[in-house]
Amino acid sequence: MSLDSAKRITFSQRVHNAAESFSTHISSLSRRLQKHFQEPPPTPFRRELILSLTTLQTGILDAATFTTYGIFVGNMTGNVVFLGLAISGLYNNSIIPSIIALASFFFGGWITGLFDRIAHQREKGYPRFFYVLFTIFHLIVYFIAAALIYTSVIPQGSQDNSRLGLFVLLAVGQGSQIVVTKKAGLPEFTTNVITSTIADLSADLDPVHLERGWRSKLRRVASVVSLLLGAIIGGYVFGREGFGITLFLAGAISGLIALGWGL
Repeated sequence: MSLDSAKRITFSQRVHNAAESFSTHISSLSRRLQKHFQEPPPTPFRRELILSLTTLQTGILDAATFTTYGIFVGNMTGNVVFLGLAISGLYNNSIIPSIIALASFFFGGWITGLFDRIAHQREKGYPRFFYVLFTIFHLIVYFIAAALIYTSVIPQGSQDNSRLGLFVLLAVGQGSQIVVTKKAGLPEFTTNVITSTIADLSADLDPVHLERGWRSKLRRVASVVSLLLGAIIGGYVFGREGFGITLFLAGAISGLIALGWGL
């Protein structure tokens, strides 16, 4: 055998060994990731941070959509009231946006629940995969909505029927999102509507024994404060950068939330 032939065989063996080693590492990494994403959601503290971010995001979205279109995509209580006022003739707006937002929100919750039942997520203890999968879905929906506004496919503030597509995207995302957060095991975080949260805070307030149930109280306070901060941030960004950037911000927050669930 010539020297050149021996070198070629040695090089070929090295390539083969490197490929085998790489394949082994990838296979091992895949198994570890699969095991990791089948584990239960993170610690209560991290879930508290994640759901605070989720509530903040809802405040940002509702502040922007209400300012622009007089409609909510997260707070369906407000939309039900608007619908009633529009039907009664006291609200100078069409009933269509409220109906579209309500139906889309319902659909977003329904598809999330459907996946839950088909994939038997309850039996699996709602693993990290469930939360990450749907949070990425929310991210995609919000980024699509942001791109439509930013590229003027749907002009900001437009009152024609094109705006209804925006309501569909955002309300589907929010409807799905609240169903996901309800599976996180922290019922104090309502993320969308804080009326019951404030009622619970007032009913449970015991000045003599403030230490009792302090963590549950803090979660409720965090929910209220997060929604307020979200509305402030949403209004600030909307007023200075416009609707498209505000929606991109909401999508970026979904990215942080997905990381929080997944890591």
